[in-house]
Amino acid sequence: MTDTSPHDLPNLNPNFKLWLEHQGVYVFGPGAFALMTSIHKTGSITKAAKELKMSYRYAWGVIRKIEKKLDAKLLDSFKGGKEGGGGATVTEYGLSLMKLYSLVNERFIDFIGDV
Repeated sequence: MTDTSPHDLPNLNPNFKLWLEHQGVYVFGPGAFALMTSIHKTGSITKAAKELKMSYRYAWGVIRKIEKKLDAKLLDSFKGGKEGGGGATVTEYGLSLMKLYSLVNERFIDFIGDV
């Protein structure tokens, strides 16, 4: 190894991809966070899936996998009638998970901004 200073390395910037694990298994990352954020904002899995350019089925699959791994409910969903009108709300547990992810992500961003 040479005595090169980090400042002598042009165009190199730190970066990261954050995810949360449970018992060593991937549970929640940037895609799930974006999906949950969109569901919280729109009140709808369908609208969130469209906004993120994914199928409704795929979006539900993401949520179900997380719920199964954590043994916790992330959404309360309700079906509409013949006219539609169904929707979904993020549970308190889901909001806490989103808050944890957001907090850790912000701290990583602050840290790499200081490098």
